[in-house]
Amino acid sequence: MEESQRKYHEVSSLFPLMDGVGFEELKRDIVTNGLREAIWLHPDGSIIDGRNRHRACIETGIEPRFRTWDGEGSLVTFILSMNLHRRHLNETQRGIIAYRIENMSQGRPKKDANLHLFSRDEAARMVNVSPRTVATVAEVAHKSPSLISVMEKGELTAHKASKDIRAIELDAERKELAQSALSILPSERYTVKVADIRTYQTDKHFDFIITDPPYPLEYLPLYDILARRSLEWLNPMGLLIVMVGQSYLDQVMQLLGKHLKYYWTGCYLTPGQPTPLKQKQVNTTWKPILIYSLPLATYSGKIFGDVWTSERNEKEYHRWGQSVSGMFSLIEQICLPGQTIFDPFCGAGTTGVAALKHGCFFDGIDTDEQGVNITRARLEGFCDKT
Repeated sequence: MEESQRKYHEVSSLFPLMDGVGFEELKRDIVTNGLREAIWLHPDGSIIDGRNRHRACIETGIEPRFRTWDGEGSLVTFILSMNLHRRHLNETQRGIIAYRIENMSQGRPKKDANLHLFSRDEAARMVNVSPRTVATVAEVAHKSPSLISVMEKGELTAHKASKDIRAIELDAERKELAQSALSILPSERYTVKVADIRTYQTDKHFDFIITDPPYPLEYLPLYDILARRSLEWLNPMGLLIVMVGQSYLDQVMQLLGKHLKYYWTGCYLTPGQPTPLKQKQVNTTWKPILIYSLPLATYSGKIFGDVWTSERNEKEYHRWGQSVSGMFSLIEQICLPGQTIFDPFCGAGTTGVAALKHGCFFDGIDTDEQGVNITRARLEGFCDKT
């Protein structure tokens, strides 16, 4: 038989082929010292171990030397015993081997001669990795097979490859989301109603609730209601983002935390002269932004910073109003175009204007009919300009 025509058994591919400098060194060693370790054959004549040595012999013209496996026990276990202790493999490289062992078992008859079937857990134990590592390798192999060779060389971990793939997927999803919003007229991207947070009903669920409730002591019960209603209104991975005053911050956090899971606190910098809080004897130049998620949710959206800046005061529409620049700063950092924002204390619509400006969908309610009408006028005015 011409050695170049000899077949390789599938188990021979459990371990990676050598290339580059390593393979050149192997050829030089065989030329200098001969083939010191035999190449193992299956009883059917195919190579089960020693692909690199076999290739080196062919390329250097050295006569290969063979031994035939006796066929006892598991062929996979035999190959592992011949190779694992000789190679310095990282967790990802061992995970690839386990993945291949598991793959060999799929679709085979249960009594396939000498190729005992192994589950993922068994394959993982054989090469001393976690089943989770094998699952990650399988995910990468399914979504981006070309990365397996890079991982096999030790140049990329399975965890990093999985993260890179997910980042690409997220980027594509976000672009698709933003593109879908562009096909909808701006005037069809918002809904504003006169309604009370305590009784308002909607079938919609929102990616974000971004709001600025009133700060005085008598309005504290509204934060409890806001948290409870957020359980109904938020998408599973959504966030409640609340601008609050500092005078009763501890009580506000307690009320929100009764129903929701604390996520983060941000800083909203206010422009101009400090605002005097006489009851506390403090001149303040910032406001807390409290961020909460649903109790069992894990936020996996856009990575964002936690400081936002308002360029100027804008009280011309509402005595408690925030600036479009400040709210846009917040929305731009956290939200993606095409996502949905709800403001149950929409006031005169600043959050809505910032949401539309960023390409988001907006729903708002308020008990003040005048404020709602102003909101509608501002949003319509924005749409007329776009």
